[in-house]
Amino acid sequence: MSGPGPGLLPDLDQLALRALSWARDRESDFRLPEDPTDPAHPRDRTLRPLAELAQLSHTIARVSEPGSRREVRARALFAFAWRETAEGEVLAALARREPFATYPLEMYAAFAEAGLRHPGFEHQVRRLTGTRQWRLAERDATRTLAVLHAERTLGLSPHRDQAAAQSATWLGGLAEPWSFTTQSGYAATHHVFHLTDWGTRPAGLPPEVREHLRLWLPAWLACTAEAGDWDLTGELLAVAAVLDEEPPGLAAAWHTLARAQRPDGALPHSRELAERAPGDFVHSYHATLVLALAASLTLHHRRRTREPAATLPASLLEAT
Repeated sequence: MSGPGPGLLPDLDQLALRALSWARDRESDFRLPEDPTDPAHPRDRTLRPLAELAQLSHTIARVSEPGSRREVRARALFAFAWRETAEGEVLAALARREPFATYPLEMYAAFAEAGLRHPGFEHQVRRLTGTRQWRLAERDATRTLAVLHAERTLGLSPHRDQAAAQSATWLGGLAEPWSFTTQSGYAATHHVFHLTDWGTRPAGLPPEVREHLRLWLPAWLACTAEAGDWDLTGELLAVAAVLDEEPPGLAAAWHTLARAQRPDGALPHSRELAERAPGDFVHSYHATLVLALAASLTLHHRRRTREPAATLPASLLEAT
């Protein structure tokens, strides 16, 4: 049987709903340890999954139709994440222990944007971000964009000039497109996320960067999809949703992820990990959340531009 026609996408709403349902069913894996400030706990295994759950569920809720199942599920996950931080107290404690770490501020910004505030944490942050150390810390350019985005969300004075910071990144400097690697790919997607408020404010992307993405994103997507890097493929699809015109070749990448999504809704990080560690939380949670984000952003921006989201019937998808 022939494959799907050009431009026909899988049912993006169902992909996102299944991914969010998986996250809901695995809430216990997102829970923080009894003492999250204990330095013996690896931050990448404790705070990071919860931070990503908070940011991506918040964005998904923002771009989903009010009252839809996607919005309801995303808001429930976001509320869970806020409770896990003890309504911000955990982040305040982390800022006291690691005063110049940026991740408590970056994590808090998603909650603050939703109107969930912790006055004590904000008082600490205003003092810390006014220091010379905060301004002079030697962070990489993409991390600097993340901090500037958090500062902007909280109404703090920016510690660096944003135009200078964005031009110093791989994407902002329009590096040769053939130099694309996994590392530069993630830097590029996060460059876009930080400038566009996680895809909700497309106008934040400079015109020259937008044109560069329009030209080269299809080639990068083809590379990551062929390599079985499903996590980065999802992030690139989320970036594609921010562009004024959808670049060609998206349907093939979307069908790659649709076929890779497990029956329980999880999307493994990569083809290799799907074979080596099926069902593993650590190697599934990020790609699964990114899948829900990319699908939700695509649907949102198609509604915004009044483009009908042509989808492939489930029966045909299963047959391909």
